Amino acid sequence: MAIQQESSSAERTVVALDGTGGDNKDTRPVVDAVRFAKAMYPGLYLIIFGSTQLKNDLQKAQVDPSFYEFRLAQQVIPQDEEPRSVIKNYSNSAMVKAIECVKNKEADSMISSGGSGPLVALARHILGLQKLSDTRIKFKNRHGMVSRLGQVRPCFAARIPIGSNRFALMMDLGANANCQAQDLFDFACLGSAFAKISLELDAPRIALLNVGTEMGKGSTMVKLAKQYLEQDRNLHFTGFIEANRIFCDDADVIITDGFTGNVALKAAEGVADLYANATGLKKFFGKMARPEWLLPWQYNGSVLLGVNGLVIKSHASAGKEALAVAVVEAARAAHASLADKVQEELLMIK
Repeated sequence: MAIQQESSSAERTVVALDGTGGDNKDTRPVVDAVRFAKAMYPGLYLIIFGSTQLKNDLQKAQVDPSFYEFRLAQQVIPQDEEPRSVIKNYSNSAMVKAIECVKNKEADSMISSGGSGPLVALARHILGLQKLSDTRIKFKNRHGMVSRLGQVRPCFAARIPIGSNRFALMMDLGANANCQAQDLFDFACLGSAFAKISLELDAPRIALLNVGTEMGKGSTMVKLAKQYLEQDRNLHFTGFIEANRIFCDDADVIITDGFTGNVALKAAEGVADLYANATGLKKFFGKMARPEWLLPWQYNGSVLLGVNGLVIKSHASAGKEALAVAVVEAARAAHASLADKVQEELLMIK
């Protein structure tokens, strides 16, 4: 899928960028991504947080200063830092400052290539959680009624290609390694709302990722989640889906826990990379066999659904093109008022 350039008449959208995250400490991919993103989305304005080196490199590259503001934030959060430590010890980090921009309405959305754990912990702590309607907080199982809090558990969601200019949504992609059946129900509610807004579907088809499609297949968690989803008549639940059907237009929203979702997506990306990095005749025939819409970098940028603000996660190893795509994803989500509309959908059911 070719990336479409946005109209020059687009309204200004402010995105706060954490310029310190990611695996590559070289600032040049960030600088190049900023320029690339501006070319794709002319209405973009960035508040960039980062090191003195990043500030100098932006100036050396003669990036137009009229569409960005730079704010010094030298503190870097390690990718694997514990959530409690992140909240307590990193108040001056670029990630924190960028999220605070969303909280105080300076920015419409934020983006980071930092660790998933720190990003989720800080977004929950600073922005707070979205809520479900009262009718969606009780379930039946073999032990009777199960009550729960009205707040949802956040998850990472992203578009996945199912054809040329056609997409499905998948979640969770790494925000929650350990989940319960009730969490998968939350993800389905969030995903249904997201699909109605971003895919413009009245009744998105929701499926649970499983090791088989038969009724008795799967873990206790997955089978119990199926029961919960079947009880909510506002969700168009279609049953189980196997991993080999993720990209085949069998569902509009694919639900799984964060561990499984992250593994499944990275496995798919790995296969795509094998095609891209082949040599000789293999590269030639691989390029012929692989459609352009399957290039992974075009789909970088996962939305953290379930928090009161727009937070976008970029791959830690993203190159300049992929990072730019994620920045544009953050701008588009903000322009569509995604977080506010998802919350409206969650509360609409009475």
